[in-house]
Amino acid sequence: MQHVRHRYKLWLIGIIIVAALFASARLSGSWPMLATWPVLEALQAPVRWWQEFNLWFSEKQTLQTDYLAFRKKAEQQASLIQEANSLREENRQLRSILDIAGITGYRWHAAKVRGRSPEAMSQRILLQVHGVSKDDVIVSSEGLVGVVDSTAEAHATVRTIFDASLAVPVTIPGSALAALARGQGESLSIDFVPEEFVLTAGQVLYTSGAGGLFPPGIAVARINRVTSVPGELFVKVSAEPVAHWQRDNWLAVASHLHQPPVVPPVAPPVAP
Repeated sequence: MQHVRHRYKLWLIGIIIVAALFASARLSGSWPMLATWPVLEALQAPVRWWQEFNLWFSEKQTLQTDYLAFRKKAEQQASLIQEANSLREENRQLRSILDIAGITGYRWHAAKVRGRSPEAMSQRILLQVHGVSKDDVIVSSEGLVGVVDSTAEAHATVRTIFDASLAVPVTIPGSALAALARGQGESLSIDFVPEEFVLTAGQVLYTSGAGGLFPPGIAVARINRVTSVPGELFVKVSAEPVAHWQRDNWLAVASHLHQPPVVPPVAPPVAP
């Protein structure tokens, strides 16, 4: 009997506690949320993670797209700047070529550089140009480059002054010096300079005009070293070209206005 009473008291206490909680929840109006909050939190967690992942992925895609667009624009701007600098340099070269064209007796026109040979002993140049002939003179804005060696289909091959087969008559303006500048592959030698003629490093030699091939007054070579040779009448002189045509995109061509007349071959007499 006592055991039954004890159980009755426990049920009564439990009913009172549940009734108190129910009454409190009813009064606050939040009991369903309090009861289901752990379940809702567990259900919303995957959705929240997926939303955060999608947001991160979309932001990454947007940032990558913006970066690629910025990089492309930067490359285009760099290309435009490089092209503008190249055009500015070409304009400078063309203006300098026009200044050279003041030398009379020649028809001057510009030629576009299309290629350079790798051979150190010739260093030939390929030009895109019309209306030139063999032995026309090639000049840069700084000085003498060489002569036309051959022509074909609006192109010309230039033999530079580095070529040993090309000898250029040179002098120092206002002096009696009459020497020859000859190519040595990567430098120049100045031949036939008398022992008594004083040359110093840094002096510039110009075309003398002797022989009629090269216009007079064009800078050719700058003296590097002068060496006396015992027992010889001439000193040994090494020099470098004044012109640096390896970096030029345009060169000037000087064509003779009055070519020497071509003498027809004389037929041998016919035996009676």
